[in-house]
Amino acid sequence: MSTQPRRGEIHANRSAAEAAIRDLFEKLLEDWNRGDGEAYGSRFTDGADYITFDGTHIRGRAEISASHQRLFDGFLKGTRLTGRIESLRFLGPDVALIHATGNTVMPGKSGPSPERRSIQTLVALRRDGQWRFAAFHNTRVRPIEGGFAAFLIWALTDRLWRAFGPGGAARG
Repeated sequence: MSTQPRRGEIHANRSAAEAAIRDLFEKLLEDWNRGDGEAYGSRFTDGADYITFDGTHIRGRAEISASHQRLFDGFLKGTRLTGRIESLRFLGPDVALIHATGNTVMPGKSGPSPERRSIQTLVALRRDGQWRFAAFHNTRVRPIEGGFAAFLIWALTDRLWRAFGPGGAARG
């Protein structure tokens, strides 16, 4: 008797795992939209690595939760996060590589601003039957093909972020 899973079992397991990862991603967006740093951080492993769009490296679930709550209570208060998974690929039965796009809708706006569009790379791990993100890397989309106008928009928003964003010189 073979102990190897049959093709149909593998497909069913992959489909269930993919659905669980997609659900995890949707919950991450919902947590942001409620401004709930604790719930947002709960979607990550204890030792997760989180790289923000500006290159800040946050380590671990507790700091992901705390840093996001500070943002939700301050600079990002009332924002909404939109996003979708663009690709999901299993690297093993309990490891998946995800590429997603996202954008922040600022308070009072009806939709996201193009200069806030980002792409993320995530690694999801399954431990004890639960999927969590072990790594998250967020990068703003700044296509080179945009020409000089796109460069000017990037340069202006970058300078404004450095001056007025969390930890910026204008905040003390």
